[in-house]
Amino acid sequence: MKNPFKYGELSTGENFCNRKQEIKRLQSAFRDGQSIVIISPRRWGKSSLVNRSVDTFKGKLICIQIDCFGISSSREFYAAFLKATLQQTNSKLQQVVDTVTKLLKSLVPYVKYGVSENDEIQISLDLPNKKYDVEDILELPQRIAIDRKARLVFCIDEFQKIAEWQDGKMVLEKLRSYWQNHNQVSYCLYGSKRHVMSTLFAHSSQPFYRFGEILFLNKIEAYEWTAFLVKEFEQTSKTISVETANRLAELVDSHSYFVQYLARICWNNSDKKVTNEILDSSFNELLNDHLSLFQNQTRSLTKYQVNYLKAVSAGETQLTSQRVLNQFDLGSPGNIKRNQDVFEDLEILDYATSTPKFCDPYFKPLFDRIFKDPNLHENSAH
Repeated sequence: MKNPFKYGELSTGENFCNRKQEIKRLQSAFRDGQSIVIISPRRWGKSSLVNRSVDTFKGKLICIQIDCFGISSSREFYAAFLKATLQQTNSKLQQVVDTVTKLLKSLVPYVKYGVSENDEIQISLDLPNKKYDVEDILELPQRIAIDRKARLVFCIDEFQKIAEWQDGKMVLEKLRSYWQNHNQVSYCLYGSKRHVMSTLFAHSSQPFYRFGEILFLNKIEAYEWTAFLVKEFEQTSKTISVETANRLAELVDSHSYFVQYLARICWNNSDKKVTNEILDSSFNELLNDHLSLFQNQTRSLTKYQVNYLKAVSAGETQLTSQRVLNQFDLGSPGNIKRNQDVFEDLEILDYATSTPKFCDPYFKPLFDRIFKDPNLHENSAH
């Protein structure tokens, strides 16, 4: 029997859990031509959610997707933008030729295309080193939509990466200047660094201020995961009780990636039924799997940064109070803000609520095991 739980790839079909309200909002935006921004920490299922929403419009709209992760310059971005637009809107080589010659005249000399041994369209770009007008590239989605009398959705993952480039602000200004006039294209922009994404779309000084509807993605509730887990185990001739399934979700703080990760280990470790003992040993496997990553994350932390994490792990919320500063040896109040910025940027802590929370569910158990001072923990106020 095949293990039904998967992680590290897009969740589809039966492997997709809930998100009914979010899917409804995305479908409404795509149907109405409304651009939308999705903000949530990494590995909460943004890409799976977008794909699920787009799937309902198969044959009714054109979808293009690119990922800015790994793209480090505007030149690379424009090349990826153009290549994805040509590849994902054309299924035949002749269509690519027609699109380039009709809608991309200024860049005809720089676009090469062919067909692979597997009959897949291959496109290579040789954009000039000198400055070139990107208008044809950025206008191409709108031109295709008009030419084919179809709506188009352009999805860009890790959009906040653009702000990190040397000319990032200029690129964002250029994108906004073109995209705001595209009435046949919806732009679905999503990213994982919540503080950066929030600044890009909610701050009046930014080019993408109020560009589109903003959807802050929340975690799937534990009770929804519980029902999902019970069903998935049953469909593969295994069982997990409601109580154990709920505990599984809570152990990993209902984090989408890690629910699937832990459930997969539990499924592999069980014969017919997942017991609490199997769940505990499986969770220890998960922690061991992430020990090396945890060590890399914490190797360069300063004494004050480790102490800051100790205070957060102990449940302290008033980190700038004199009691907490003294008890955990946090240094000056100025250290608190600096460390907050560091941990937010490293995606170790999430500050979306008034209380900082660890981004990944493996971090706190491993931190408590390796770094925690038991005497300090006993004396801390809760």
